[in-house]
Amino acid sequence: MKKKIYFTLAFLFMIVFSSYSYNPKIIDTLKIHQQIKKFGLDEKILNFKANFFEGIVFKNDSVIYYNPEGTLHLFEIHLGVSPVVYKISQSIYSGHNFNRNLFLYEETLYSYGGNGLFNSYPGIIYFDPSLGGWLENKIKNYPFDVKRVLNSWKNGDKLMVMLHHNDDIKTNSKARYSFGEINLNTFEYLEHFVFKDNPPELTYRDGMGDFRGNYIYDSELYSLHGYFKDDGSCEYRIFDKTAGVLKRTSKLDALKRVDGFSYLYIERSKIYYRDTLGAIESFDVNSGTVIQSINYREQYKSKIDYTQEYIGVAFFVLAIIIVVFVKTRKKKTIQTTQELENIENNFINIKHTIITKEKIDDLLGISHYSYETIKTKRSSMINKLNQNGKIKIERIRKDSDKRFYDYKIS
Repeated sequence: MKKKIYFTLAFLFMIVFSSYSYNPKIIDTLKIHQQIKKFGLDEKILNFKANFFEGIVFKNDSVIYYNPEGTLHLFEIHLGVSPVVYKISQSIYSGHNFNRNLFLYEETLYSYGGNGLFNSYPGIIYFDPSLGGWLENKIKNYPFDVKRVLNSWKNGDKLMVMLHHNDDIKTNSKARYSFGEINLNTFEYLEHFVFKDNPPELTYRDGMGDFRGNYIYDSELYSLHGYFKDDGSCEYRIFDKTAGVLKRTSKLDALKRVDGFSYLYIERSKIYYRDTLGAIESFDVNSGTVIQSINYREQYKSKIDYTQEYIGVAFFVLAIIIVVFVKTRKKKTIQTTQELENIENNFINIKHTIITKEKIDDLLGISHYSYETIKTKRSSMINKLNQNGKIKIERIRKDSDKRFYDYKIS
């Protein structure tokens, strides 16, 4: 009987725990906004209603960080029936971190990239709770000429980054880009590849720029992105961090825009939608029909111009061929010179003698060739030996038969 009771309690505990882990607390934006206004901050700068959901990061199920776009203000919000808001930063308006990538890694909050006030910030900063402010984190091997960060996403302990470099308009009408990764443990940049292309429109639709949108929910393997429309609706996309693919599906299209009580989030590979009444609907990230898909890694790679690489390889191969040819020819020349010296020594030993045609062919080492080849080689080698000047070989008529010749060595 006791075993049955224990089993029932354990089963109920699992259900409660499961429901809790997949059901973050309600984000009552009205109550949160009311508390934030008490800090006396400029409402135009905060722009709370428009950018709240793109400026939050979950610390856990009950606590979120809120960093309004375009500012260095940071709030820690404890969720619940009556949310509690703490302003934990001493920072003031920044103006250059719109469209930045705000993320948590190892309990530290980071902000990467951003733009505003006709300027861009291509670096990474992190929040130091002890100082109540943001500090810059230097990146090793980071390109010195980076103009702005076009796109980035956290994948495990790496930050995948798409960079736009300063353009030299005097020499090239196209912009220079590079794709690589930043190791979040060592903060070292590793470049994967570079390419040149026209300046981007900086939207997810062109397959080049930022895809973060107005609503962001980030998990380890996936992130959800919502794009608010003028008619009050919202388009949602799911981003696969490992593959670098942003997808629009029929299941996502069926979802309504979130507000302070409805909510959309991911756990593992499932998407959960909680409506304003608290009812939860869930489905797998791969459910439904794929309507649109952008593979950012492949999109970037497709822009690489391999012409220069092919030319470089061709020149490299040509250089190897030339080196091999020169070395082979040099080696052959050395061998020929040595052979000629050996032959020359044979003739020096028989100076002041007259030898037959057959004998001279043996001494020249050409007697095994065909008749015509022997004639050609004999003439050429005798000329070379005579040019060296150590010996002189003359052709003289035979005494016994004037039709033929012997060779006089002197």
